[in-house]
Amino acid sequence: MHDALVPSEQVDDFIILRAIAFTSRVQRIVSHDVLRGEDLTVLEWRLLFSIARFGSCHLAHITRLTSIDPAHGSRAAASLEKKGYIERRDDPDNRRRKLISLTPAGMDVFDGIWPCARQAIKNITDHLSRDELEELKRLLDLVNAVAGPLADAQDRKKIETKEQLAS
Repeated sequence: MHDALVPSEQVDDFIILRAIAFTSRVQRIVSHDVLRGEDLTVLEWRLLFSIARFGSCHLAHITRLTSIDPAHGSRAAASLEKKGYIERRDDPDNRRRKLISLTPAGMDVFDGIWPCARQAIKNITDHLSRDELEELKRLLDLVNAVAGPLADAQDRKKIETKEQLAS
């Protein structure tokens, strides 16, 4: 046995723990309250929602904007396609790439889940004043704007390293 190795004040400043705890709790709420009875995982819902939000687009566009791991996003897209909720078609501007879109069945599933998802989040945000909610959104946008380029740089470095090892 041993005492704590990290002082409490350092943990309090390690915001990732708070972000992970919040995200994990929201995912449990979505999984339990929103997706109950649906044939969707939380990741599949995120992807379905993102296609509804952005319209027909490339999977890479969605994974980049939502921080979904590309490999996980690809598997979720394959599952949604198998269920008949999305379709892939050639991009007329770049035939090597595929656009993904919701099918009519995918739109129906989205339309059925979206009101429940909004209510689940509202159940959380109703505990904040309008000013607190706006401040939370502003701060999340701020830290995401800082973290995004750092993560992108790491991704580029990883790709460069793989290319160097392959050559």
